Amino acid sequence: MITALSVKIPARQKGLRGWAERLRRDRVEVETKQARGVTLRHVTYTSYSGELRLEKTIDAIGCQRSRVLCSERLIFPRASGFRRFSSTAFSARLCTNFALRVLSLCENTEGVRAAIYDPAAYCADFLLPLLEHCADVKVVTSCFEPYDCAARRALEELGASAMITKNRAELKNRDLIIAPQPVAEKLETDPGALLLTSAKPREPLDARALYRYRFRMPNGFDAIKPRELSEEYFCSALYTLGAQHELGSLVPLSAYGEGVSCDAQSLAKSLDKRK
Repeated sequence: MITALSVKIPARQKGLRGWAERLRRDRVEVETKQARGVTLRHVTYTSYSGELRLEKTIDAIGCQRSRVLCSERLIFPRASGFRRFSSTAFSARLCTNFALRVLSLCENTEGVRAAIYDPAAYCADFLLPLLEHCADVKVVTSCFEPYDCAARRALEELGASAMITKNRAELKNRDLIIAPQPVAEKLETDPGALLLTSAKPREPLDARALYRYRFRMPNGFDAIKPRELSEEYFCSALYTLGAQHELGSLVPLSAYGEGVSCDAQSLAKSLDKRK
């Protein structure tokens, strides 16, 4: 079971009616919904006073309060025990799936210079499928062992090799950079290079950064998704907490960043032009 929390604060009424509204007791409603083997407990807390009294929801949320689904605009006090669910595991899969889709649409991937930026070796298994699409691959990581194992497997199964280094300067002269985990550091990249990642980079980059993905959510899940939650965030919880691992095979239709949205076909054409 996964738990979502929605908070409603009704608009203040004027005069005696408004005073009477503020005297009303806060209301906690619980609705249980099911779809495709997932059970969602949706807790809706209505605060008539305008104050967030989270202790009123504890009985309904219980131990799930350390990973509750909610809007990113809802900020919990540090000492409350409440934590908003957050995970990049699903977004990382969308990122790598979309990268492979883009490369599959390129007319000739032999000229595409690709890189994986993965300091913690979070997605070492991605090296093999990337080498199936692209011959010129560099890996920038601080954790060599997982990528060394992946590289040996690639050499045995594909006869392909990749350069593995910790030197971030190797990201220069790359056409496509795949960073499955959010980029927290300043990276030196070529202007016009394409960066696919799973969250908005903390530092400005010369590369075009795309980090949100549009996809078709499987039928049924839309009926239980709270309205204020994005599809990517909700599916992230289904993938991580609800054991809906098949969501990891979804291929996004498009990706977007700061005011820019691109489909896989247009990105493939832009990579072809860089050769």
